[in-house]
Amino acid sequence: MNAETAKQKPNHNMPVNLTRATPGLRKLTIGVAWEFQPYDGDPLDVDLSCFILGRDGMTREDPDFVFYNNPQGAALAVKHLGDNRTGAGEGDDEAIMVDLDNLSFDIWRIVFVASIYQGEDHDHDFGKLREIVTRVENADNATEIHRHKFSGHKLEAATAVKVAELHRDGVEWHFTPGGDPIKGGLAEAARSYGILISSTT
Repeated sequence: MNAETAKQKPNHNMPVNLTRATPGLRKLTIGVAWEFQPYDGDPLDVDLSCFILGRDGMTREDPDFVFYNNPQGAALAVKHLGDNRTGAGEGDDEAIMVDLDNLSFDIWRIVFVASIYQGEDHDHDFGKLREIVTRVENADNATEIHRHKFSGHKLEAATAVKVAELHRDGVEWHFTPGGDPIKGGLAEAARSYGILISSTT
């Protein structure tokens, strides 16, 4: 690869300005799909959740942690679309819909986390996944805006991964893909955003 080619190669970890990329965007869906490596042990149960954060980078109240047992937050502007315990089937395995028009102005960031249910108890980690795909879709017309893939081969021992983030910049919304392991799993991620949960959640 020459220097000129390297300059032209897109950086898929860079933020995407969703407002400019999709003028008139009102509602979006963050969908996550995963593909397992061949594995003979107990099946893994991967869950998608999100943390709704204020300007200080912290949740404002307990319902700002949206997951399968608390599927709605931000006055119904954020909705978890259902728990998938097997990862079977085509398309997104789990997804969260965000109504941008109805998010209150004290919400500045939404952080999306994939985690393995009781991963430490069952010796499960993201290294057992071949690939994780995160998608952003216009929820009004099912048009895909952005797609990001990352491998699980560098995520051994990780039971939670930050897969994406939405953040507000004035009247514009930006999407940043993730892929970084969270040391301490979902419980530590929740604690860092002001929520106390069980380590087995």
